[in-house]
Amino acid sequence: MNNIYVVFEDIDEDGGFGDAIPTKEAVIAFYTKSKADEYVLENSHEEVYDVPYDELKRGGMHVETVPVKDD
Repeated sequence: MNNIYVVFEDIDEDGGFGDAIPTKEAVIAFYTKSKADEYVLENSHEEVYDVPYDELKRGGMHVETVPVKDD
């Protein structure tokens, strides 16, 4: 079994009552963890939304490992 490494962008959405709902969106996938980590280091720029949404963040990234079955 092999792995692919998927980079996700972390985005908080407004839940309507001032609470943050964390969401994630797949951005790109790599065959090596080192390439995925390098991409995150170069492209992850977490920032906070402006008032009144200053509890919400966007732009952060993380890597998740996804196993892929060999045929």
